[in-house]
Amino acid sequence: MRYISQRRSGKAHPDMLSVSPLHDLEMSASNKLTKEIFFLFSPMLFRTCTLKVQTHTLSQTCDIYTLSKSINARKEWQVCRYCDSNIFKCSCLRMESLGIPCDHIVAVLIHVELSDISDSLVLDRWSKNACYKIRAFVEKAPFCWDSTITKMCVLPCGDEAEFVDMMDKVHCEIS
Repeated sequence: MRYISQRRSGKAHPDMLSVSPLHDLEMSASNKLTKEIFFLFSPMLFRTCTLKVQTHTLSQTCDIYTLSKSINARKEWQVCRYCDSNIFKCSCLRMESLGIPCDHIVAVLIHVELSDISDSLVLDRWSKNACYKIRAFVEKAPFCWDSTITKMCVLPCGDEAEFVDMMDKVHCEIS
């Protein structure tokens, strides 16, 4: 709906006429990212409609795309795409600071006609597979939760009554 309203108001760029690349990227992101992170990422998809790739420069190691909101804009961003490893870096550093692909990177994804979010743009901790990795680690770990809880409760307690009270509190918090 935001794209349509931007399109009607003339803020969206003409080369973003097709909504299907956005839809494909949105589906890819929803399949790879956790629900909470996907809700943080989805506004990036809509902001790409206002961006345009101004220049594309080839270097020996990467492709450099310069983006802006309009042709005469003062603010520009550079996105480097390392084709051999499919890694993207943006001058806004949002990907490095938050671990979520920025709207500039998404605009380049659309420009190069990629319909899938690269695995390099999905941090392990934000992926849907993260909980399975944690669960596997806990199951393989050399400790059990009950013994860990007992050790945590023994340290702050002076007598048996305090210990029982502390164990009850910890078990309530865990459940």
